[in-house]
Amino acid sequence: MELDDFRRKWQAPPAHPTDSFTTEQTLRAMLASSTSTNPLFRLRRNATKELSWVIMAFILSGFNALIFGRHEVNLQRFAVCVMLMLVVVGVIVYRRLQVLKEMEQQNDSLYSFLKSRISRFRRLMRMHDYVGVVSLVMLVVIVLVVRAEYVLDYLNPAHAAWNWHVATALGVGVGVGAVIYASYTIGKKEHQRRYGRHLDQLEAALRELEAPE
Repeated sequence: MELDDFRRKWQAPPAHPTDSFTTEQTLRAMLASSTSTNPLFRLRRNATKELSWVIMAFILSGFNALIFGRHEVNLQRFAVCVMLMLVVVGVIVYRRLQVLKEMEQQNDSLYSFLKSRISRFRRLMRMHDYVGVVSLVMLVVIVLVVRAEYVLDYLNPAHAAWNWHVATALGVGVGVGAVIYASYTIGKKEHQRRYGRHLDQLEAALRELEAPE
């Protein structure tokens, strides 16, 4: 764990009487460093990469709408919906970068300041997860609306194989639901890998500050 070196310094017997300021000073030094031992450095790097990917996906979606979908209204609408979803995600990622910038500036009351910013960062992570699920559901609804005529004809009771059609539709619905749930689960695990574990390190350091001398 990257904080082990700092913890050993904190827990080592002092050569002279000390107080909580020394521990806080060590934490401030860690947060001000530009090395991989600084959780803020890794958080900022991952958030910057994610924002770059969102921007690239937005550009590709616009290119797809203008070039490949210029004669297909439905494809253009679909691309516009994807672009709107990417805008929302991009705003959330940008807000996370702003929170990280605030954390890097630090504050006189380091403990309460970092604790509130970590809480805000985690709320943005949860919002990102929910936005992803809602966006997938909306995309499914849009596809159903666009293909409504075909879907209604497929489920018309007048068909001889109507029971089979209904069973197939239910199976597809269950499959789509499973894909959405899997996407949500995988997204949460990916967020934990990119951000959550580094926030856990910061919270562990804050617990060191909170612990009685």
